[in-house]
Amino acid sequence: MPHKDPEARKAYVKAYVEKRRLELNAYRKAWKAANKDKMAVYDKKYKEKKGEAFALEQRLRTAKWREQNLEKVRAANRECAAKKRAQQPEKIKAAKKQYAQRNKAVINAAVARRKAAKLKRTPKWLTKIDKLKIQCVYSIAAMLTRVNNEPWHVDHVIPLQGDLVSGLHVPSNLQVMRGVENVRKHKKFEVVRG
Repeated sequence: MPHKDPEARKAYVKAYVEKRRLELNAYRKAWKAANKDKMAVYDKKYKEKKGEAFALEQRLRTAKWREQNLEKVRAANRECAAKKRAQQPEKIKAAKKQYAQRNKAVINAAVARRKAAKLKRTPKWLTKIDKLKIQCVYSIAAMLTRVNNEPWHVDHVIPLQGDLVSGLHVPSNLQVMRGVENVRKHKKFEVVRG
């Protein structure tokens, strides 16, 4: 044997495999394609041998890794979602439109609830100047939407339909913010206790 030294033999084998990697891969693929029956029997025996315990162990190992690398997983999910959104904006718009058409009753009920809450929480003592200020805030949001090519919303600092407290539809309770942030905020309001 030309390589009695184990390290020299490893280096020789590694070089040989690198040199013939494509040939070996093609051979393996061809062999697997020709021997599908044998592979199926082998896979079945392997799964039976390892059984449910093996599958459970794999799931636990995956769950543990996900727990340890939660930020990586979340970042990858966000990146994947952003890519999908960037690749398919028309598809998403079409899906939203289709949902709106199929669920008109649900959407109409939500809009009616929102309008009623807004009416209930608009005090009668608002002056013309206050109403003008509210109009201006909505105009600013519309302008920012046009300029930035992304939706901007008028948010109620203290939500109109909050879980803990409900605010009023008055100029001092309004703020303009990016639509994504407003949707993320939903109807949350954190009470600061001092």
